[in-house]
Amino acid sequence: MHKSCLISHTGPVDSAIPQRPTVGHVLRDREFRAMFVGGGLSAVGDQLARIAVALLVFERSGSAFAASATYACSYLTWLLGGPVLSVLSDRCSRRRLMIVMDLLRMVLIALLVLPGIPLWLIFAVLAAVGLLSPPFEAARSALVADVLEGDAYVVANTLSQTVNQAAQVAGFLAGGALVALIGVQGALLANSLTFAGSALLLAVGVRERGRRAAAEPGSVLHDVGQGARLVAGSPTLRGLLGWGLLSAAVVIAPEGLAVAVADEAGQGALVAGVLTAAVPLGFLLGSFLLVRVPAERRQRLFVPLLLLSSLSLLLTPVLDSWVLLTVAWVVAGTGNALQLIAGAAYVQAVPAELRGRAYGIAGTALAVLQGVVLLLVGALAELTGPRLPVAVCALVGLALVPLVLRVGRPAGSASGARPREAV
Repeated sequence: MHKSCLISHTGPVDSAIPQRPTVGHVLRDREFRAMFVGGGLSAVGDQLARIAVALLVFERSGSAFAASATYACSYLTWLLGGPVLSVLSDRCSRRRLMIVMDLLRMVLIALLVLPGIPLWLIFAVLAAVGLLSPPFEAARSALVADVLEGDAYVVANTLSQTVNQAAQVAGFLAGGALVALIGVQGALLANSLTFAGSALLLAVGVRERGRRAAAEPGSVLHDVGQGARLVAGSPTLRGLLGWGLLSAAVVIAPEGLAVAVADEAGQGALVAGVLTAAVPLGFLLGSFLLVRVPAERRQRLFVPLLLLSSLSLLLTPVLDSWVLLTVAWVVAGTGNALQLIAGAAYVQAVPAELRGRAYGIAGTALAVLQGVVLLLVGALAELTGPRLPVAVCALVGLALVPLVLRVGRPAGSASGARPREAV
């Protein structure tokens, strides 16, 4: 689930932003514009690296599990980095934290360009880069909410998440094409340069705010526990997080197995990139449609959207054509746009001073679940081929819908009605 946290504006509200802001009004904010462009650059670079590294590992090992594990590695590092390192966004200058994380990731990704780098070092670098993502993402989410408030923040969040998915599509497609044309090293170098560009935009376009917190922080573990108690004690947050987790778990399998599916179909890097981009492209289309649905009706679409994703992915084993398979995965990604609804509502339900901690808890749960699912479907693919695990994942998701409905229900509630959120 794409999450950041709502925060009251620390200064006067920009009078140029109307009561019902549009994308154009939000983009006029210089600070948001710098973060927006920098985030888009990083997102494209990340996807370039992901497809490049997955192809490299698959070519060397011939293992679908190993290729899927390259994706899982970046997710599983959230198990440590998510709840612990995300707290830094509540303790440090968010702008400076983001710049430092970008520069460190620039250097680490550049190491992968070295010729003949062993597989164990590739995974070590991926793990290190993954550890730097949680504090960056928590700081970015909180800083956007520092810059914009209310409806302006909702528009900014929708725009950021939509463009992030578009960047993933472009990155995956370009990644496959770049690897086919200039090899893995060129794609990885491009990723390193995007982190440099993001750091420069943050340094030039975002002003320094310093640390903001409701009180002097205690220990890091205390802060982590505070965020965990907040989420566990709120049926609203539990339910929203549950929907985000379920949808993400259902659609993550195609991303991890796309390279192996393309190879099974006798296709190369370009088709692998197309298949990997299918779900993000669907998310982009779904987001475009959902922003036109009245706010009070959006959360009623959780179950239909989850069904759309799952039923589309169930077709994976029976679609022989990679073109038809791409269409089915795009449809599945369209249903995954429910994360846009859940993420915005989660943001608005989190107290301002706890946003970094709450983000860490939610981000960790999401990333670890995706990492575990990637490892499981990768292992299953070694036994059954890469298509069946995608359908199995979708079937399990359908079976878990009643559980998610129950988790989000307030204690003592006799009905399944969910509280409405301002989205």
